[in-house]
Amino acid sequence: MLVMLLLMLLLMFLCIIQSIAFITLYERHLLGSSQNRLGPTKVSFMGLVQALMDGVKLMKKEQLMPLHSSELVFLLVPGISFVVMFMEWFVLPYFFLFLSFEYSVLFFLCLVGFAVYTTLLSGVVSKSKYGMIGALRASSQSVSYEIAFALYLLCMLIHNSLFMFGNMFSLSMIILYIPFLIMIIAELNRAPFDFSEGESELVSGYNVEFSSVAFVLLFLSEYGSLIFFSVLYSCIFFNMSLMFSLLIFSLLIFIRSSYPRYRYDYMMSLFWFKLLPISLLLLLYYTLLFYY
Repeated sequence: MLVMLLLMLLLMFLCIIQSIAFITLYERHLLGSSQNRLGPTKVSFMGLVQALMDGVKLMKKEQLMPLHSSELVFLLVPGISFVVMFMEWFVLPYFFLFLSFEYSVLFFLCLVGFAVYTTLLSGVVSKSKYGMIGALRASSQSVSYEIAFALYLLCMLIHNSLFMFGNMFSLSMIILYIPFLIMIIAELNRAPFDFSEGESELVSGYNVEFSSVAFVLLFLSEYGSLIFFSVLYSCIFFNMSLMFSLLIFSLLIFIRSSYPRYRYDYMMSLFWFKLLPISLLLLLYYTLLFYY
């Protein structure tokens, strides 16, 4: 039983790594198409090995340790970030496996809340003002949007009387479709809310001092979370359809290529004065709908 579980974990790990490799190539082709240019096509057949070569190039870079920083903590934080991303995949309803468990939504909210610390610590241990500013902005953004994100999830739990993910969609939940998508974009720190990696103003933000394997782990955790939330969105609203997962991911990429970065004060006011009151009203509505 233990050997089978370890093999299952290894299989999941390999599938996630492989999906990240090819989804980054897919993203580059989408971004190239949106700008009326070709994506990477030179390496191997139609650029299929481009993602693998990029990973090898990143791991071959030298990792310089910041002055007065703990080497152990500096290298441990990206690893923790990757482990948190990997554990998020266990909350999905794998009906054909034995990895799904009850109260998975609560476990997922704990992981999302803990992920903020990895972003914040990444900026702190880098001993860089750019990394610290990026980490503070990203952590404050994530903490703020997690409140409304948890309230929207609570609306879904009350509506379905379940504490685990599954096909939660019904016609009465159509009003959650667009706000929940905005929450996911803000939670992932993706454009137009990419304040953690504002390259033009923060020199890549919290990950500016990381390179080699440490940067690869941060990169894998970021894109692994992006794929996971695309699958989660499809799981909640479209019965975990692979086609809709790909459509949601493509939509997130096209939003990145179409909209400029939001102003930081506008982004925070969007949450505190618009999305949070709406989420409280929706929670009241679904509570009354459930009990009456």
